[in-house]
Amino acid sequence: MKGVILAAGLGTRMRPLTHRRPKPLVPVLDRPMIEHIIQGAADAGVTELLIVIGYRGEMVREAMGAGDRFGLTIEYAVQEKPAGTGDAALVAEDFVAGEPFFLSWGDIIVSPPNYARVGQVWREERPDLLLTLNWVEDPWEGAAVYVEGNRVVRIIEKPPKRTSTTNYNNAGIFVLPSEILEVTNQTALSARGERELPDAIQLMLSQGAHVRGVPIEGCWSDVARPAEVIRLNGALLGEPGYPGGTLVGEGARSADDATLRPPYILAEGASVAAGATLGPSAFVLHGATVGAASRVSHSLVMSEATVAQDCELAWTVVEESTLVPSGTQCIGTPEAPAFLGAEPDP
Repeated sequence: MKGVILAAGLGTRMRPLTHRRPKPLVPVLDRPMIEHIIQGAADAGVTELLIVIGYRGEMVREAMGAGDRFGLTIEYAVQEKPAGTGDAALVAEDFVAGEPFFLSWGDIIVSPPNYARVGQVWREERPDLLLTLNWVEDPWEGAAVYVEGNRVVRIIEKPPKRTSTTNYNNAGIFVLPSEILEVTNQTALSARGERELPDAIQLMLSQGAHVRGVPIEGCWSDVARPAEVIRLNGALLGEPGYPGGTLVGEGARSADDATLRPPYILAEGASVAAGATLGPSAFVLHGATVGAASRVSHSLVMSEATVAQDCELAWTVVEESTLVPSGTQCIGTPEAPAFLGAEPDP
């Protein structure tokens, strides 16, 4: 099966993390988030993958390469100007070449077993279209999806707050027929002046298409904002693949009298010095250092950063290669994490 990942967006809600990198390269479990999606596509049965890139797209191309390490081939295409998910999907028209295809937004992270299940349902049932669903309090930020049994009957893109009578949201992972691209060309522009793929799915529904809904099991995140990166790392470490809620990389070191409270990441080559406290929810990425007697919780310390001694960080993101001076106290909130070393808005 062919597959497409839409990874061309500007990532404005993720600023300042997206000043240095495109959103698909923001790290989750010390790996670029798009790596999780590529591996998931392979698990679903994808052997040929197209990544639609835009903002800082060459960084994605350089980081992901030709796909050998994932067991598939990767090609790249450029969406010159962000104009909606439907427009981005149309960039893949020549690549798809009349075949059904897997598609994912480039900023969706789910528990890994979901991908294989999507592939299995598609192969066994062969619906016209497969759409994944996640449960939310109010789907106003995404697309409200109405179902009867396991069949999708209606989709409303970005409904006004508190108007939906369903808790299902479009989870952003699909298997689509090639005809969806022709239908996308027929859809009207949204209120934002963009072509939206869910609108094309709704048009196919109105024409009688059988759309199979597959609820996501376990973790789901659209990784929309920096605070979600911190929360998501902790949520994924709570899954069966991470006993004890920890991820410790090769060559990671912690002093005998350091205190480590799960969930935490101490990635490859990272270190925690004497008397320091790491966690809960402290994620120290590869090559980063936490100094003596420092306390780090609910925070992300990016690769090669150094937190010097006697610091206190909570709900804080430390940019890569940043030096946090001794004695620094930086306390953010779950709604608005603090940033150290981040580039200012241009």
